[in-house]
Amino acid sequence: MPLADEMKAHLQAVIEHLLSERYQTQQQINAGVSHIKEINHSIVTLQKSLNSDASPSRYVSAPLRPPHLKYSNVSVRWAILDLLHDKAMTTPELADALKAAGVESKAANFANNVSAVLSTTMKEAKEVQQLPDGRWELTATGIEKIEHIRTTPKFRRGCGLS
Repeated sequence: MPLADEMKAHLQAVIEHLLSERYQTQQQINAGVSHIKEINHSIVTLQKSLNSDASPSRYVSAPLRPPHLKYSNVSVRWAILDLLHDKAMTTPELADALKAAGVESKAANFANNVSAVLSTTMKEAKEVQQLPDGRWELTATGIEKIEHIRTTPKFRRGCGLS
């Protein structure tokens, strides 16, 4: 077997091992999330038994989603508003932060998608403005919008905060 064929076979074996490891890890995560839901249900049931007038538990309100997946269930626009609330960022920085926080995309260049959202939807709505150094920041309108959005149940659920 020539060296190139031997190397290909080795790389294929490594890929298959990593795929298997990824699958097993995902199964463990799914089982853990399911177990947390069961525990939360038990807490709520027991609290209702203890006090039928009790409001929803503070113990159940802990996020089920890991922090690194914060934006996996919210729109790119909302996630950008939330990120820019803390600091000005370039388009590539935003794209990297969004992907790191759970936004999934099949785009060959996700930064192009982020740029389109920034320069069309958000800039036209006067939510963002571009600084001379290329970074984007929120305008007063953008700050108002994200501060309101952060209070909505839809955003809080989407980010795993409630």
